[in-house]
Amino acid sequence: MNYIYLTQDILEKIKTYREKFPLKEQAIIPSLHEILEKYRDIPEKALEELSDYLSVPLADIEGIVSFYDMFRYKKNARNHIRICRNLPCHLAKYHNILEMIKEKTGADVGKNSPDGKWYIELVECIGSCGIAPAFLINNDLYDGSKIKTDEDLKKILDKYE
Repeated sequence: MNYIYLTQDILEKIKTYREKFPLKEQAIIPSLHEILEKYRDIPEKALEELSDYLSVPLADIEGIVSFYDMFRYKKNARNHIRICRNLPCHLAKYHNILEMIKEKTGADVGKNSPDGKWYIELVECIGSCGIAPAFLINNDLYDGSKIKTDEDLKKILDKYE
């Protein structure tokens, strides 16, 4: 099969996953992360290519993509903001950070901003309870408790312009 989405650099990384893990199915999630990093979403054709390359059923890969929030089919904005809403962040009033981010970016939860720069997602946990309310912009972790003013948030968001 001639691959369009599984470029040579992605194939090399997937090959290392296949060699690292005893079961080929264990390479699915790290491989999806590689695809997501390159394309910011998961093109459906890439799933077919991954299924072929790993010799696993397409339904297995689709099941993983549909189960985990971190994988998505639709095209998202250039910057992906994930805000934790789990108990520690809830008690630390994550919704205050959420409202500030919505106002500054023009995006809403589950939607792109009109300019296509921002996408906001509420997630159950990002594993950073010690700095609640925690949030991620792309893969960068932020301590929401340090954001006291609109200017504090603006300084962070300006890094991604």
